[in-house]
Amino acid sequence: MKKNVVVSMLIIALAAALLGGATFAWFTDSKQVPATFTTGTIILGEDIATPLSISNMAPNDTTEPWEITIANEGTLDLYYRLCFSGNGDLAEVLHVNIAGEDKGTLQEIITDGYIFDEATMRINAGEDSHTLAIAFHLPAETGNDYQNSTFDGYLTVEATQAKNQQADSINWGNN
Repeated sequence: MKKNVVVSMLIIALAAALLGGATFAWFTDSKQVPATFTTGTIILGEDIATPLSISNMAPNDTTEPWEITIANEGTLDLYYRLCFSGNGDLAEVLHVNIAGEDKGTLQEIITDGYIFDEATMRINAGEDSHTLAIAFHLPAETGNDYQNSTFDGYLTVEATQAKNQQADSINWGNN
């Protein structure tokens, strides 16, 4: 019987709570404000350079400058770097010069992975494109071992966002 009394009182208390809660009214209001998020873009211009083919090089030859143009057609500031890839014995001795500065042999650049200069290889969104003059030099001391040697490869320009990065520790991502 005690159990029935306790259950009855619980039912009465629950009914009172529901009845009391249903009779209260609160004034309320709400407003919505639109929120839109958009990511920026990193887009390199399409026409970087014409293909390059140099033949019959001799020791102490320097090619005419090969002009490459890097344009930022995206909405974010970017850093860019130059990467050479390929194979052939000539990579061991053929030097790469950018704006008159020797950057090392093709093989050294391939081994290092890239050419990057944080002071000059940055293009802000909306800025003019960068044009680089790249010349290739076969040193005078190149020996007979390199007669009829070749290098077949590619120049790749990689870009990454400059925003939220420090020039000395750039994350080049997954290009």
